[in-house]
Amino acid sequence: MSLPREGSTVRLIGLKNPDLVGQEGKISGYTADNERVMIALSTGVVKVKPKQIEVIAGPSRRASGNNRSSMKGFRSSTKSNMRRGYSSRSSLGGDAATELVETLKSADAMFDLADTSGDGYVSKEEFEYYMKRHTNHSDEMIEDVFRMIDRDGDGEVSRDEVRSGFLKKRRELAEKSGKGGNFDLDDELLACSKDADILFDKADVNGDGDLSKKEFELYMKRHTKHSDHTIRDLFNMMDTDHDGYVTKDEVRRTFLRQKQQKKNGGKSPSDLENGGKLSMGDLLGLEDDEMHELPDDVYSMFFLSDVCSQPFWYGILIFILKQALIMIIAVDLYTNKTFPSSDEVPTLVRATQFLLLPVNCAVQEELVTTFFIYSNLKWSETILELNKGATKWKYHGGNVARLMDGLSFLFINTTLLLQATDILSMFLNFAALQFLQTIDNIALHLARDGYLMESLETCAGDVLLMKLPRNHNNKLQLLDSILLFTTFAILMAAWLTMSFMNF
Repeated sequence: MSLPREGSTVRLIGLKNPDLVGQEGKISGYTADNERVMIALSTGVVKVKPKQIEVIAGPSRRASGNNRSSMKGFRSSTKSNMRRGYSSRSSLGGDAATELVETLKSADAMFDLADTSGDGYVSKEEFEYYMKRHTNHSDEMIEDVFRMIDRDGDGEVSRDEVRSGFLKKRRELAEKSGKGGNFDLDDELLACSKDADILFDKADVNGDGDLSKKEFELYMKRHTKHSDHTIRDLFNMMDTDHDGYVTKDEVRRTFLRQKQQKKNGGKSPSDLENGGKLSMGDLLGLEDDEMHELPDDVYSMFFLSDVCSQPFWYGILIFILKQALIMIIAVDLYTNKTFPSSDEVPTLVRATQFLLLPVNCAVQEELVTTFFIYSNLKWSETILELNKGATKWKYHGGNVARLMDGLSFLFINTTLLLQATDILSMFLNFAALQFLQTIDNIALHLARDGYLMESLETCAGDVLLMKLPRNHNNKLQLLDSILLFTTFAILMAAWLTMSFMNF
């Protein structure tokens, strides 16, 4: 499927947020893996899946000029907002806070456009490309601006550094105009924005830039012990426009309002529980790192599914398919081929086999994942509050199936390595098996992207939402390293046996 060109005019479709559906904008870029497309709207930049856009018109020859013109307007508007911010009352009141939030919103829009790789940082090359495309600045001026923003001098710009740069420019404009302002509020807003980013990084699973009520409730139930009533109150408190979704701007305003009220000695939003003794970060469980994501495969779908449901049988079907393919390969290897004697294998081939042994062990994703789960995570009854189908026996059943999957592929991979007599065929066979190993991942993404039944899409999406608690047994946490080392030792013993024994 070919992706629309940058600059194409598109319409947003198929989004859960009704306010975004039907909006039109231009494609400003793609993430490095092409999994997300960045759309420049009049209100900012959003990242969506390619299937959630509908092309209206291709990029025009004057697209670059139009973009430059629009960016000039954008900067002019931002500069106007900056000026107005310090003309408002200097107390920790609404006008100043609103203008600060708008300034931060502009900074984020610039960062999203410049970060074409989607890695969360703007490199010097990305920054230069953005500035040359949207401004008329000289190379020397662009270099000076980059050095000014890159406070730590590491050669790349973070989102926080861009935000600080925008706020610094805002202060300079206020000083030039002779208008005062409360600069302490800038630091408050930066801290609030970081908390908002943490919340969205943890809770915004589908990456659409909005928190749905379901995403928020699942996140809160995992990371806090609040009642359902309190969780609903928190969501309604942050959902200031009452559209059923929470945006980063709404979270920022809520965090900032809480800090302002606490500073003024008033009642803060954290008074919902604990008499206001908790910060918003504490109330939302942002410091809770005691949970870990589920493996992104069909075995997690099996774990979360209801017994005898479509996702339940889908997981079993994919497992049977992979095992059937492995059995066919095994029958062929042990009936039509034999292990060569040590003198039939060239020394270079033996050396290559030796070098591939640790690789063979490390690439068994299902095997390594199972080792990690039983060493570092645990099943808890609390997950039943989030998903009634995630019972303990299916937790172990899914992990056993994943373990059998990993062991069977390890066995076949090792057999192919030890039967090889030339390097090229050994690498080709090794690569072919790596493709077969990804069948369960492909099956999961087919379901999640909506190519199959709706129940499968829902369950595949739940895999991203659900998490398991970590265990705190230091001795048990060594188990994955011990099991991985033991597996490698067994492979080494097999290689030594084949290398120095004649058949």
